[in-house]
Amino acid sequence: MVSLSLGELISSHRSRRNLSLSDLAEMSGVSKSTLSSIESGETKRPSYTTWKKIADAMDIAPSTIINAFVDTTYHPKTLEIVLAEVIREGWEALVAKVAIRYLESPRIDTFRALDHIDGTARDTENKRIKRILCDSIITFTRSRGIPSYLASALYERYLIERDDFSRFEETYRRGKELLLYTEHLYTEDRIDYYYKMGVHANILGLHDESIELCRLGLREDRTDSKQKASAYISLFNSCVYFGDIHVAAIYLKEYENSQYADFRKNHFRATLLAKKGQHEEAIELFRVCLQEAKKEGRISIVVDLMASYLEAGKTDELLRLIESEDQFLPEATPQHPYRMKTLAQYYRRKALCLISLEKFDQGFHSLSESIKYFKQLGTTSEVIDGIRLFLRHHRTNNKNLSFKNMEILEDICDNII
Repeated sequence: MVSLSLGELISSHRSRRNLSLSDLAEMSGVSKSTLSSIESGETKRPSYTTWKKIADAMDIAPSTIINAFVDTTYHPKTLEIVLAEVIREGWEALVAKVAIRYLESPRIDTFRALDHIDGTARDTENKRIKRILCDSIITFTRSRGIPSYLASALYERYLIERDDFSRFEETYRRGKELLLYTEHLYTEDRIDYYYKMGVHANILGLHDESIELCRLGLREDRTDSKQKASAYISLFNSCVYFGDIHVAAIYLKEYENSQYADFRKNHFRATLLAKKGQHEEAIELFRVCLQEAKKEGRISIVVDLMASYLEAGKTDELLRLIESEDQFLPEATPQHPYRMKTLAQYYRRKALCLISLEKFDQGFHSLSESIKYFKQLGTTSEVIDGIRLFLRHHRTNNKNLSFKNMEILEDICDNII
């Protein structure tokens, strides 16, 4: 945003409206001599009250006048008033400008200024504004080597951004910067960060990083909590991914000992049976899980049950499961990243099953649904893999790419990165 001085603004608007200084003095309540002094540049730092009177009289947009005023002052109390105003109005560019100006003010102690911006960020409900304030602290403290405030701001920003599923992969990468400063977090926040990042990595399929992060949290945590139980789930899933069934069983036992363990205990037991090749026993236990779980918790069980049906060659059972979708598909898009990922996995497995049975149109539709959910989650690698499968099966099955499917792929590729 380009700033004009107040004098330049007055001259420009007076000329446009053909006003004399006497006219403006009468309209604004600011004396003619003061106006002349401001316009000539003799008075370089008029008060904010004077700016407001002139702006109101000349119908100058408040955001324009604030943008110009901020360049003229380092007065802490005035900047606090201005910051509160731009936050209230939701002027995001000005929030960043005023916050940095305040932090750079030589007329206030640096740590008092950081405390004020930090407190303002915590008290602000608007997440976009809150993130801008955190970014201001991050920019300021990173350049000046103030690790304690930098760590706190990075942590707060991660918590804000983590809820935006469309940037889930990017948020994880940004969140990793905090690993350099975790010693400056309070113990509870540090454990919380390790657990959240560990689960985050698990959802993104970064299983080695998930194991490392969750173990960092467990190393310090002496409590039993819902987050700790979630960490055990991530550790279990990652160990299963690597084929380390023995260690996975250890983490399953730890999960079962938590007061926050739920119906997923049987799900994970069935998963271990399946990994050991005991598919008949696994299938029976998966079926028990489906009966125990509520509708919103069934989709992840179904995904693993489908794999066991395929391994056991039970194609008819698999098709019957797919036909009973109304019993386990969510009625709306899930608001949790793990459930969204599981839904994407379901549609992919369903697609591969249908395509293998030469039900191409249904299979390609299901595959496009899978890609759509991976895209919503922001996992670019999974989206690309889905597109690759889509094209490969068209090629290997000598299927022409219809205009409809071209439109589907084009829509998927829009804003993919």
